[in-house]
Amino acid sequence: MARNKKKLLRDFIDEIPDSKLQGLPNSQTTLYRDQNFRLDMQGMTSSGQWNLQIQVNNRPKASSLREYAPDTVSGPVLVSPDSPMDAEAIREGFRNTCLF
Repeated sequence: MARNKKKLLRDFIDEIPDSKLQGLPNSQTTLYRDQNFRLDMQGMTSSGQWNLQIQVNNRPKASSLREYAPDTVSGPVLVSPDSPMDAEAIREGFRNTCLF
């Protein structure tokens, strides 16, 4: 039985390594991915914060996610370089902004 989309997203958030949520880059890039989702650094906001978002991959393995590709399904989580959040606080930000 396939896991539902909410569980898939929660598991992805929980599995993001701490190292991917620290020392964030200033340019757009994918920080972490699996078969269904990717954690993207979308760039810097006009106020100088990192804009982090979780998006569905273009061809996710889970068919229940295909209608959401390539949209953002969690976030944005904005992180200030002046007072960076720890990895767990960023994960909590994603948990609090899940689309489903």
